[in-house]
Amino acid sequence: MKIILTVGIFGLSLLAIPHSVQAAGANFTVARIASGQQNDPTVSYFDLKLKPGQTTHIKVKVTNLTTKPLHLIASPNTGYTTDGGSVAYDLKSLGEKSSAPYQLESLMGGQQKLTIPASSEKIVTFPIKMPVTPFKGVLDGAIYFLNPQASQTTTTDKKNFAIKNRFALALGVTIHEDTQTTVSPKLALGTISTGTDQSDQFSPAIKAQIMNTHAALAKKLQIKSEVSQNGKKLYETQAKNLTMAADSNFKYAITTNHAALKPGTYHLKLAAKSGSQKWTFNRTFTISKDEAAAANKHAHVKKSYTLWIALAVLLILLLLILAYWLGRRGSKKN
Repeated sequence: MKIILTVGIFGLSLLAIPHSVQAAGANFTVARIASGQQNDPTVSYFDLKLKPGQTTHIKVKVTNLTTKPLHLIASPNTGYTTDGGSVAYDLKSLGEKSSAPYQLESLMGGQQKLTIPASSEKIVTFPIKMPVTPFKGVLDGAIYFLNPQASQTTTTDKKNFAIKNRFALALGVTIHEDTQTTVSPKLALGTISTGTDQSDQFSPAIKAQIMNTHAALAKKLQIKSEVSQNGKKLYETQAKNLTMAADSNFKYAITTNHAALKPGTYHLKLAAKSGSQKWTFNRTFTISKDEAAAANKHAHVKKSYTLWIALAVLLILLLLILAYWLGRRGSKKN
């Protein structure tokens, strides 16, 4: 079976002061052009304050650093939360990953295909049409510039891994309507499922769906969790400095440290903290035989030699008893 691993090489302009963005291997830069709707002019991304029903546009300068024409795809994408607990902007369609009332793509006219002449720059215009219905909080996303020509796939010889590199830049776009009202993140616990933890070398894991139900980013998020059975703690994990996108969710992995998952009834206790906000969740859940088998099948499970060791010890004891009995029998005959 071939496993495809996508490695994203991109730059994200959200916190840096410079107004141009560049990433190694991308062969181009992007920079925002000052907008009259910019809320904070000191940041390098688009921080826009707009009105319900307003129609406007923003402009980006794209510079080709190569001596050949450059073909790019520019996609206005809504931010989502990866299962690693960070915000990403590389997906055009989010589906259940986002509960935002509006997607950036629908407000900004969708994807654009660009051609930048060799060693030159081009000004690209993106329209914005705000919905008539007002909203509070933020619509957070980015214009994702992808260079499909620079993307390439390399397959290793030994384990049949296909590694796909993607060269892209993301220029942040944050839209407010009401900058006076503070909207804070609000977390909730969704479904509990099974799977694998890629950050722990594909260990079997219990996946707790964490949902941010408000239109605000959850920054410097800390999570502590433990899974117990019949009052005995089995697994525990903790994570720091996570970030959740507004109106998003992700599956937080509680690793088993490569122990096989077993069917049964368990209890999850999970505590989260972002700034001064705190949340605590408790839930009893069940893992079926099929769920445990599916997770273990696609995971790296440590083999347990307990049974074999017990059988070996038993065999040695039987041999010792047999040797003792034969010795006693021989002594009696003599």
